[in-house]
Amino acid sequence: MSGYEETLLLGDFLDQKVADHPDRVVFHSREKAVTYRELSDAVDQCARAMLASGLTKGDCVAVLSPQRTEVFITFFAAARLGLLWLGVNPKYQIREMRHVISDAKPKMFMGIKELDGRDYSAEIESLRQEFKNLDNFIGFDGGGPYDISLDDWMTHNSCDQTHYNNAKASVTNTVDTMLIYTSGSSGTPKGVLLPQKAILKRAIIEGEVFPVKTYPRIMCPLPITHVGGIIVLPLYAMVGGGTTILMETFNLDEYVETLIEGKVNILGAVPAMHMLMTRHPKFSLKLLDNIDWLLWSGAKMPDEAVKIFYNAGCNLGSTYGTTESSASVTFATKDTSSLEVMMHTIGRPVPDGEVRIANEEQLCAPGETGELQIRPEYSMSGYLNNPEATKAAFTKDGWYRTGDLGNIRTDGNIEFTSRMSEMYVSGGYNVYPLEVEQALEAHESVVLCAVIEIADEVYGEVGWAYIIPKPGMELVEDEIRTFAYSQMANYKVPRKFFIEAQLPMLPIGKIDKVALKKRATKQDAS
Repeated sequence: MSGYEETLLLGDFLDQKVADHPDRVVFHSREKAVTYRELSDAVDQCARAMLASGLTKGDCVAVLSPQRTEVFITFFAAARLGLLWLGVNPKYQIREMRHVISDAKPKMFMGIKELDGRDYSAEIESLRQEFKNLDNFIGFDGGGPYDISLDDWMTHNSCDQTHYNNAKASVTNTVDTMLIYTSGSSGTPKGVLLPQKAILKRAIIEGEVFPVKTYPRIMCPLPITHVGGIIVLPLYAMVGGGTTILMETFNLDEYVETLIEGKVNILGAVPAMHMLMTRHPKFSLKLLDNIDWLLWSGAKMPDEAVKIFYNAGCNLGSTYGTTESSASVTFATKDTSSLEVMMHTIGRPVPDGEVRIANEEQLCAPGETGELQIRPEYSMSGYLNNPEATKAAFTKDGWYRTGDLGNIRTDGNIEFTSRMSEMYVSGGYNVYPLEVEQALEAHESVVLCAVIEIADEVYGEVGWAYIIPKPGMELVEDEIRTFAYSQMANYKVPRKFFIEAQLPMLPIGKIDKVALKKRATKQDAS
């Protein structure tokens, strides 16, 4: 899709795809194929029902769901009306759900009742009782804990054409459409506001950087609370009039079988998923000869894996981006980069000038380490309800501060050095130690906790927790592990727990995490 129009809306984008490929399948989900035309019809029906239910521009809609077609029906419907769409991760525990609902204050809650044996009825009822601003509960699979099923709600709620047209006409592409919660130095998740202009730009650039011979056919195993699960994979596929197989959970057997059956021509995922794929008994490197691209983002791919994939018959692509940048801002591809570049850099900014290396506003010379900063034009608008954090996130001249360190080489590629914050990436998910520590310290027997990251050959990094119990109280690993799973999504739960009498401390009274990491490294090697 060339000739990107700066005024293009997500709704207009969908209309263009319907005009170009009305009967092509856009999504495979739950053994059902949906065409572009069918998606658009459902989006219009959903948007009319949202208006009839009293929602107006700027209101928030929360969606609890894995990857399903209904996710994109509600997403595009919200975009048509200028609503703020919030994905709620099914991995969240009630503490995490409560925080995002309290901060975002949605007026409608939509989603699933159960997933992988977990019934969400109790959580939904708890949210209903606690948050009176939630006037509408719409269930994807019927009523149950919800007021009404999605199908019945869309059938029995609508508005006239004039009302709908006026609502659509009031929307501009600078309106914030997507709300994603990500933690930071405070340990409290912050709501990242992404406008339509940024969302579309990032997806369209991907389509230009990763072209295919026919049209994109991909699987999406990433969650809806991740820019990868909406922008990097599904919207990128739509740019090329493509088809996405929506995976409710990452199933390795299904992932490999879909590749074997030739249903996809692009494999896009976080490195951990590709690493697991290589260990599957039915996988062989020869299978990659039949696809156009193998893509990864969200974390660094191990060097040995890059070497293996570089010798495959398909093209390779890696990207770097953040939630706040609204997805990928740098790209490296095998057809334009050497093996060394693919292993040791995050590629080049696209478009040119999108990323700079600076210390405050002072640009760094080639080879000089500084902070990766991103041009604000296609980045977040800011953090919801948090003007202080928003101000701190941007330089005085307006560039977004990633908190990541790197340098630009003389060949124009960027080397990623480290993170200024303690955040680590586990299986493609950002994990913030302070948030995990605060959750664990809520246990009645815990007085102090420190979480550090350890390298892991599959997930990139995993957390280890060192815990001091309160005086006179006993604590065992199984107890704190069970508590951890009840308090946070499983990807945040540390891999190992160590109950300690004391921890190394700095003179200022803080835990010496440098010393703790050295201890952990020795433990990991033994």
